[in-house]
Amino acid sequence: MKPDFQLNDHEIYMDNAATTAVAEEVLDAMKPYFEEKYGNPETVYQLGRDAKCAVSTARASISDIIKCQPEELFFTSGGTEANNWAIKMAGTSLPDQGVMVSSIEHASVLKSAKYRCRNVPYFEIPVDSYGVVDLVVMENELKTRKYALVSVQYANNEIGTIQPIAKISELCKEHGVYFHCDAVQAFGKVKFDVDDVGADLISLSSHKIHGPMGMGALYVKQGTILEPLLHGGGQEGGMRSGTLAVPEIVGFGKAAEMSIDSIKTDMPRLMKLSEDLANQICLSFKAKRNGHSTQRLPNIVNVTIPGMETSVVCGIMCSKFGICLSAGAACSTAKRQSHVLEAIGHDAKDALSTLRFSLSRYNTAEEITMVFCRLQAAGNQAESRSLI
Repeated sequence: MKPDFQLNDHEIYMDNAATTAVAEEVLDAMKPYFEEKYGNPETVYQLGRDAKCAVSTARASISDIIKCQPEELFFTSGGTEANNWAIKMAGTSLPDQGVMVSSIEHASVLKSAKYRCRNVPYFEIPVDSYGVVDLVVMENELKTRKYALVSVQYANNEIGTIQPIAKISELCKEHGVYFHCDAVQAFGKVKFDVDDVGADLISLSSHKIHGPMGMGALYVKQGTILEPLLHGGGQEGGMRSGTLAVPEIVGFGKAAEMSIDSIKTDMPRLMKLSEDLANQICLSFKAKRNGHSTQRLPNIVNVTIPGMETSVVCGIMCSKFGICLSAGAACSTAKRQSHVLEAIGHDAKDALSTLRFSLSRYNTAEEITMVFCRLQAAGNQAESRSLI
């Protein structure tokens, strides 16, 4: 059920790659653990046992979806922590070996890898104009130097391109390298399990699938050498210390359960809506759609519109027309060119003329029509301002 808390009666939210509205069913599942079932799961009395049982249930639900063992799944504060943990602490017994990442990874991957690689090799795998990693370059680099870890995302958060994950996994296995996959954007949008991905570590997040913010998980394949990132009370089997956020974990579990049906029913519909929106924009504005034509997430539309100042358009769309969208990733600043667009060959001018629309199960065909009409109006207003 769509949550009933829009800012006004004409707001349309299309920035779901940044975060999603918490589903009413998720809120209902979480509520008891804020109120009467508020116990610390590490305690032995009934309130604590109830909380511990809820954590175990959520862990089992998510584990069932990605087909891993519950003891291979560790809760974190979100995708950023999961990425930091995997990249900084996996394979640290090989201190002289570096990290390889794709050039379009999330900032939490790129910055973590650079931090770890202050005195060891760091390499960014280039991508083609669609955002697909160059497997030939990757393989040649693996043959040339020793790496402890390769990190490549399942799908990109800006342009939606899905990577050839199975082939990447094969190369990593062939060269004896740990493989980490940031699946934050793909989880709940694309059906996959740990065998499909073939990674040693997989990052997940709650708030991209209508779960609460501040909650994620890291899958760690049995036998993977991973040191704790956080030390303290020894929660999560000694792997991730800190009092567990029980309500958020419960919410994550519920959101993950709901995503099973959403992948079957909502995502095909969103793919059609995305195609309709992209086609209308490209035809009307002579725009170019970014990302792969077929291997992409069903809910992301990233378009470069020649001559349009998208920072101005975004402001008009939001303040005047009540449309929430983005000129790039939420974790990027407006003053910095998107490293993703740069990697796929866009110059600064193109980057400043690019918009990202990202849909969720709550968006409708009527909203797509309205967004397109308001984009036309905002574009005209922006053009008029530039002429003054």
